[in-house]
Amino acid sequence: MVEANRTVVIPLKIPSESQSDFHQTILPYVYCQQEAVEHCWPDTPKQPADLQTSKQDAENALYDRLRDETNEQLHSNLVQKAIKDATSAISSCKTSWENGDRLSKPDFYDRERAGYTMTYDKRAATYGRYEATFSTLNGTVTCRYELPAEIEGTPYGEYILDRRWSFSTSKLVFDGERFWLHAVMQRQFGDDPVYAPTTDNSSSDTHEDTHRVLGVDLNVDGATAVTSTGQFYGNADALNAYRFEQEQLRGELQQTGTRSAHLRFQQRRGTEWRYYDQYAHHVANAIKQEALRVRATHVAFEELTRIRKRISNLPKFQHWLFKKVRTYTEYKLEGYGVTVDTTTPEYTSQGCSRTDCECVDEDNRDDKHFECVECGYTVNSDYNAAKNIGFRYLCEELSSPASRTCSSGQATSQLALVSGTLSPDGSFAEHEWVSTDKSHPQQASGSSSARAQ
Repeated sequence: MVEANRTVVIPLKIPSESQSDFHQTILPYVYCQQEAVEHCWPDTPKQPADLQTSKQDAENALYDRLRDETNEQLHSNLVQKAIKDATSAISSCKTSWENGDRLSKPDFYDRERAGYTMTYDKRAATYGRYEATFSTLNGTVTCRYELPAEIEGTPYGEYILDRRWSFSTSKLVFDGERFWLHAVMQRQFGDDPVYAPTTDNSSSDTHEDTHRVLGVDLNVDGATAVTSTGQFYGNADALNAYRFEQEQLRGELQQTGTRSAHLRFQQRRGTEWRYYDQYAHHVANAIKQEALRVRATHVAFEELTRIRKRISNLPKFQHWLFKKVRTYTEYKLEGYGVTVDTTTPEYTSQGCSRTDCECVDEDNRDDKHFECVECGYTVNSDYNAAKNIGFRYLCEELSSPASRTCSSGQATSQLALVSGTLSPDGSFAEHEWVSTDKSHPQQASGSSSARAQ
């Protein structure tokens, strides 16, 4: 096995109220670093061998004392990493001395430096594809990554989003003005060849398992279902009009009160529910065909269980077919091995779906029109929500190691979009399954930009 390492520098979005948590954490961290230096660097070293560079020896001698002296508020792993930082710095000095260059004793208290660096491994930090959580003196702080507007060809797309690369011990860096994550990515290569993407129209999926998500937004007006590939299915407005007509007819029959009216009432009720059932099948079939067309492995809906208790009592909100559509979609795709699942629905309609914008504002959406108040991105609001649903499912449901376990051990994740997929290997790919149907005027133009999708 051959191990490869790459360092990707990622700007972090630190909540303003949490920045002081890091500034406070660095104080005991630097204290541990300097105490380790004092232990490993004798007063008057005569030769390189006088310098102690064993991290384990230093940790055995210092760990318990440093934990006590920092009142056990500093995460135990940060104490260990501070000691390792010191022994690594002394090791560099020792190597330079052996090569004829004499360096002075490391001074981690040197405040002429504008910023600082702390080392975090996966015991003191949790690294995800879109955010990281760090331990501080005051608890954990979650920081979002600032995603590039165009992912194709960037280190972020090439290493962070590619599931074949995993996070290793990394560094949190403050440069005096802002915070950065120097993410160390690892990948192991075996004896099997690493196949390059194919140049013809054939799929490269034969060499790696791919999670490809189709996001679906369900609605009570406009199109009943809108997908992240920009497809609009069903006519909820016509369904609402049909429901209104049936309610009026039922009311007239009830007012008549005759036996024949009662029999007709029962007959019409069965006809009405068969109509709704067929409508749900029609929408589910359309979603199924779209999922198969784009070779999706997952179809993601919003989790809307018990939402009726929190919304309007108008019939169009209370008599919807969302659960039926999702259930029918699930069993129609079961034989194809496609997973139908749900994700949390909060703010999918109000959030901007551009990868470089995280604006969430109720002013973004005006009925079927979405225009981000920050970046100006304009698109059909239901299409925007469908993309957000797919992105959220990728982030929340397919980010755990268990969900990425595949036969080849080379799982990647993609979101199916109107003109291709946003791929974790860093590329935005147009596929042969790109729709040739007439585009909807609400859809974003441009097929080569990840930002526009």
